[in-house]
Amino acid sequence: MMKKCFALTLALLMIIAVFVGCGKKKATIDDETSPDANVAETTTAETETRANPFGGTADPAVSVDLTSPDDDKSIPELLDPENFEGADIPDDRDYGGYKFNVLCDTSNVNKEFLAESDGELIKDAVIARQNYIEEFVAIDFALTETLGGYNNMEGYASEIESASGAGTPYDLALAYNLIPPVVAAKGLSRDLADSDNLNLVKTEKPYWGKEIKKEIMIGGRIFWMSDNSSWNNIRNMLCMYVNTEYFSRINEGYSKSDLYTMVKNGTWTMENLLLLIENSYDDTNVDKEGADDLDSFGLQAAEQQAWLDTWLYAAGFRYTQLNSEGSYDWTLGDQVVVDFIDWWQEKLNNVNIDKQDGTQYQMFLDGRAMFALSTVGMTEQNPEIEYTVLPLPLYKSSVKPSYSTPFSNTYSSWLIPRATKSEAFERSATVLELLAAEGNRRLAPVYFEIYLKKQSAAADLDMQQMFNLIRNCITFDLGYLYGSSLTVEDLNGSDTRSEVFIALRRTWAGNGTGAYANISVVWGSIKNTATTKLNDLMVDILEY
Repeated sequence: MMKKCFALTLALLMIIAVFVGCGKKKATIDDETSPDANVAETTTAETETRANPFGGTADPAVSVDLTSPDDDKSIPELLDPENFEGADIPDDRDYGGYKFNVLCDTSNVNKEFLAESDGELIKDAVIARQNYIEEFVAIDFALTETLGGYNNMEGYASEIESASGAGTPYDLALAYNLIPPVVAAKGLSRDLADSDNLNLVKTEKPYWGKEIKKEIMIGGRIFWMSDNSSWNNIRNMLCMYVNTEYFSRINEGYSKSDLYTMVKNGTWTMENLLLLIENSYDDTNVDKEGADDLDSFGLQAAEQQAWLDTWLYAAGFRYTQLNSEGSYDWTLGDQVVVDFIDWWQEKLNNVNIDKQDGTQYQMFLDGRAMFALSTVGMTEQNPEIEYTVLPLPLYKSSVKPSYSTPFSNTYSSWLIPRATKSEAFERSATVLELLAAEGNRRLAPVYFEIYLKKQSAAADLDMQQMFNLIRNCITFDLGYLYGSSLTVEDLNGSDTRSEVFIALRRTWAGNGTGAYANISVVWGSIKNTATTKLNDLMVDILEY
């Protein structure tokens, strides 16, 4: 992917920078002394505090990929699927009108399959994708909806098991992202790497992201997959929204162009974010004493606490990391991670930050948040305020900048039931490959290039580049992907199970007391169980 260099003017000095890369820094003479690109330094955040967040200088050798492969295409060309790479499926494949049964999670189905459109381009594209596939391989999609989501993961897995046990396995299953790992851990899904028709191992296709494949794959086996081109998955990329009027009012003399410069030169950090929201809190809800969700805040840190662990990824960390033996270890006991978690826990108690259980999107849409953590899909709410988007901030500017874009916990994943026989398995794999490929050819151009960039950011080329950067830095983590199979005891005793990532959320959401006082207390209590679960998962997956 092309790299671009930008000449940035900061104050009266001309600094030539090759910007922050998504994991790659160009070598310099002193590069061997630089910290690892994906790991934050151990120095305390306080040593880098600046009175003026715009006063820092750029890293002299960093790069940011601000491009998109479709930037040079006009809108008519974007709507022509011939301009986008598709699947390597022979055009003589004919399944004779086969009734192709798909089990669909009710929370995801309407972003992947539609019976009719109301005239919106993206909905037309969803229908065009399914019509094309039905005609291309001669099948008819037959959808069965069942309750899934976070609260019915076991029920969804039971439906897979029941149909398979009856000898009528579904051809394909579409689910909320945390469900397929539960199904896989029970041994109920096929290894997708076995297929000759899925381009997951032999070749690289743009619609199967390298990052998620790397984290899903265990011992060369892949038991479910998520594409990176469907409507539901693109819209679930997490980013930072900025109310630009609110921002300029609090930071007099500065505008969104200064924020873009920070992103490009590597000074867009959590620390500088905290400086930018100083004195931003406003008690707008005069009917209630003390801070509440109807007040105005500099930062809306998470909605319903479900995204609090996003900050771990923004800082360059993951819950798990690959070890030298090819297996995985937890990171929550690593001192550098502990230091960051403790630091950010303290910052989350800032009076200018809201992390209460608020109505999704509403605070920002009402103009009561300067910065808000949300998905790019919030643009579908048609905000009437002046706004822009940025990637999640870095931990520190002294680290090789590597932005991270995790997905919100509602994106779509696919699996093929293990009970599917060999011939039927390849048919299912063919359809799955086509769904992803036609998402890349028909859905991504309409939603990402036209809706997000050329419509929502039509008058702001820098905002278009921010969308590119957000999409170019997609991040996944095995510890989160398999989280619902890596459960530990809830330290409050209120639930019978709790994912490790829920433990971090409760730590950050709390007030520094009780069972979730800090990450060291939490990890000391759950380490043995979490480690056993992780080791057992590795063994189970490899033995299926």
